[in-house]
Parts: sequence; C-alpha cells; structure tokens
Amino acid sequence: MKKIAITTGDPAGIGPEIASKAIRFLPLQEDFIYIIYGKILPFPDGNIIKKIRNVEAADISTIIYWIEIDDSGYETGKPSSKTGKISYNILERCMLDLKAKKLDAVVTCPISKKAIRETHPDFIGHTEYFAEKTGSENVIMNFWGPYFNLALLTTHIPVSNLGNILNRKFFLKKLKLIYNETKKIIKNPKLAVLSVNPHAGENGAFGFEDELLKKALKELLLENIIIDGPFPADSFFAQNNRKYDMLISAYHDQGLIPFKMISSEEGVNVTLGLPFVRTSVDHGTAFDIAGKNLASEKSLKTAVNFAEQMLDNNFEKKADNYTVFARFYDRYMSHANYQEWVSFILKQFNKTYLKSPQKVLELACGTANISTLLVQKELEVDAVDISSEMLSIAAQKSFKPILYQADILNKTFPGKYDLILLLFDSINYFLESRQVHKILKNAYQSLQKQGMFIFDITTLKNCEDNFDGFVNLEDNTDDYMVHQSELNYGNFIQTTNLTFFLKKGYLFSRKDEIHKQKIYKVKEIVEIIKENDFKLIGIYSIDNGKNQVGNNYDSLDRRFTRIFFVLEKNAV
Repeated sequence: MKKIAITTGDPAGIGPEIASKAIRFLPLQEDFIYIIYGKILPFPDGNIIKKIRNVEAADISTIIYWIEIDDSGYETGKPSSKTGKISYNILERCMLDLKAKKLDAVVTCPISKKAIRETHPDFIGHTEYFAEKTGSENVIMNFWGPYFNLALLTTHIPVSNLGNILNRKFFLKKLKLIYNETKKIIKNPKLAVLSVNPHAGENGAFGFEDELLKKALKELLLENIIIDGPFPADSFFAQNNRKYDMLISAYHDQGLIPFKMISSEEGVNVTLGLPFVRTSVDHGTAFDIAGKNLASEKSLKTAVNFAEQMLDNNFEKKADNYTVFARFYDRYMSHANYQEWVSFILKQFNKTYLKSPQKVLELACGTANISTLLVQKELEVDAVDISSEMLSIAAQKSFKPILYQADILNKTFPGKYDLILLLFDSINYFLESRQVHKILKNAYQSLQKQGMFIFDITTLKNCEDNFDGFVNLEDNTDDYMVHQSELNYGNFIQTTNLTFFLKKGYLFSRKDEIHKQKIYKVKEIVEIIKENDFKLIGIYSIDNGKNQVGNNYDSLDRRFTRIFFVLEKNAV
C-alpha cells in the first residue's frame, strides 16, 4: 500500500480546517494509507482517526492516521513567528519520513512564507524547500486544472531577476523536464510555451529572451521534443489554450493569473522533478477567514485525488455523480414532503413492534433530510452516503445525524440497528439484480435479531409520466441546470443527463453528470426479496395507504409512481 502524507500548514491559517473537512468524508482506497502531519480538529463522525507517533504504525487503509505537531501561544487568524516555527517543524518531520522512503507522496496545505522566515530567513516556499532537501536541482512548479494545465519555468523569484536566469542552457533543461514529466501523465502530449516579452519580443525589439527561447525550441526538435511557440501571452488564452495539454509560462504571474481566475478550488499544484509525488492546494492561508468555518476543502480534496492518480498512473477521469449536483439537490427536491415520509416510516415500525425504533441507519442518505427529521424526534440515527459532497452539505444542517462515507454495497454494520432505510429510489441506481441481492444481505446483517428494512423504488409510471423525454432548465442568478431524461425500453435503464453552468468570477464553467437508474418491476423486486432471508410484510404507495402484498403486482407498475417495500427480520 502507498502512503500519502497531508501536511496541515500554518496552524493559524485555514490548513487545519480544510484538512479536517477533507478527511472527514474522504473515500478511503484500499491501496492507500493517509497520514496527517500537524494540527487538525477531528469531527465526531466520518472516518476514524487514530493518533500515532511514527509513520510505521500506519498499517491499514480503513482509518486515517494523525501525527500531531502543534504548540500553544498563538491565535487563529494571526500568523506569527510561533506559527511559522510550527509550520516548519511539520515540514521537517514529514521530510524525514519522505527521505527515508516511508512515504510515497505528500499533499501540502498552505503556509505563510513570511511567518517561517522569522525563524528561517532563507525559506522561500514549499517547492524550493523540497528541492533543497532532496538535492533536486531541476524542479518545476506545475498546475493541473479542468480548463488548462500550466508549467512554470521559474518559481518564486523577482521579475527583475528573470533576465539573469533565462538563457539557452536554462531553457533546454527546464523544457526537457516539463516535456518528459508530462509524457508520464499524458500520452503524446501537445505543449506550447508563452513568450517572455510582449508580442514575443518582436524579433528582438523588446528583449533578447524570446530569441534564445526560439533557438532552444529548435534544438529540442532534434531530440524529437516538440513544443510550439513562443506565443504572445496577451492573446494566447483567448484563442489557443484548449488546443494544448500543457502550457508553459516563463514566470509566476504570467500563467497563474488566468489559471487561478478560472480554476479556483479545482486546480492542483504539482512539483515535478522530485523523488516523490508532491501536490498542493492552489490557494493561500486565508488568515482573514481562519477559524470561522468558511474555508472550502475542495482544492485539498482535488490535490489528494491527484496524488492518488499519480501514484497508480491512473489519469482517467473518475465518476462525478453527485459532486456538482450535490449543491443543487435540496433545491431540486424541494417538492418532497419529508414529514409525510417520516410519518409513514415510523407508522410501519410502530404498527409491527408497538414501539418506536431506538437505533436507525439511513443508507444513501444524500443531504440527510429524512435523518435530520428523525434526529428531531430524538432517535439515534447514523447516515451513510458514497458522496462526500452530499455529506458535507448534510453536515451543515441542524439536527444532523452521525455521518459516514461508505459504499453501501461493501459496508455492513453487524447487528446494530432496529430500522434501516434506503429511500428516494436509491435502489434503482443499482443496475443489476445481484447488486440488489447484496444490498438486502448487507441490510439483514446490519439489523438486530428483530428489525425492519424499508426501501422504495421509482416505477415505470413515474418514469413515463415525469422523466422519459423530459427536458427542463432551472435558471438562477449564478447557476443553471439542464435536466434531460430518456428511458431505454430494451433494458429499462433510465439515463438522466445533467448539465450545469456555474458562475465563477466573470465566467461560467460547464459541468456534466450522467445518472442511470434501472426501472425495476414490482414483481422483480418481490422475487429478489423471496430469495433472501427477509419476510415481505408490506408494499405501499404513500398516497394509497393500502398494503398491496398479494395483489396483482403487474398493475402496481402503472398505478403508482413510487412503491415502498417493508421487510422484517425475525431471527429470534
């Protein structure tokens, strides 16, 4: 298993907050172990966090480990020599384990260079620190984002010093490294380099650097290294940036101004040329909002994911369902009568057991609208979802349950619950009957000796009346969602395409998600239940209220838009 370190940066900044938020519902991968170096503020739910003294103690992938490095005598939001010293100590401790090859990657939260320089005057930044400590003379600041990727020929140096650095040898060394490192990530990449001076120097009228750059590019051609350019930077981003896999900028602000303008929270800082993987957030310490629960962990989560991809050489885009849609979900479901659903659920349990449930588990809880109502009724509720974005929204609500991130196909909670719920046609997202079998088996194992499992399905009537051929536009001030659904009558798979346009600064970005659901017939579900250990005690439509067990199941598919199944475990 590969070990990934996360350093929490300046303790007075947002690093501890975003690290705590990012790991709370981080989907744990069996091939990776995560170790936090620094300060975090653990939540009472989410992933299990275990304190350790040494990285060797981190040996399983189902929990997150924490090497605490902190001190007293500082105030959140106020950087100081003390917070700078703590930041540096975190880096030093992590660096020891990196050099000893006890770690495979490091993901860094933001630091204050000024605060560190109060005790370490020669400190420049993360990139330079890692380069010096590993003896890596040739490193590149590299940024990956959804719209374009960027490599910088120089790091944190004054613009006035560029002329002293940019020579033929420098260009050849840096461009060759960028090309070779990009090839490891993208097959047959197309690269372009921006000019150093306005209008690419106008053949030497505005400096000599671009003429040297042109000569270096010609030399690289002899080694079959093709990099287009140099292109005038002022017009390039409006016309050509989507044609290339990697853009190369001579200095920091030339490339990072457009990158951060459109890739905010979605960009990842990568250091090329190190003996280990290093990624980072693309933002700073944000001392002004530190300690106010306002910081977004999105960039850190992206950086962690990118480190995973670099370690296993898998750069295929992962499924994005319920990432963007999560922020629209409560608005989209505003028509749902959650109180009515809760009343129906508790009525079924009370009718069977003559009491209320004590311990409830909601599977695929989404933003936990049902669970929060159950908590308000003073029930003990755990809630699980695969989407960390949905869980992050649920975590902001009053009366929230205990929240966990998990794939419910592969997770059981043996013998813990009186009542388990799987609602809002979540079971339709499992496209194969064997998966539905697995869900039922997991639910059975997670119930106490006596308990109830309630789930619902969307029906053919609901699909035909409300979704098949459906096109809708939700128009709001800063975002738009286009919803299109279609049913394939060959396999009864309903495909929903969601397209989002999200305002970011002066621009709108487009995101897409594809959701697929199997439109099961009632009799198919009944047959699956019969093949499991549960006893089917109820089939209902909330609007009708009559138990349909034993009735003509074929008719239910076209009479009702949603069907609830009530199952009992009685293993006493």
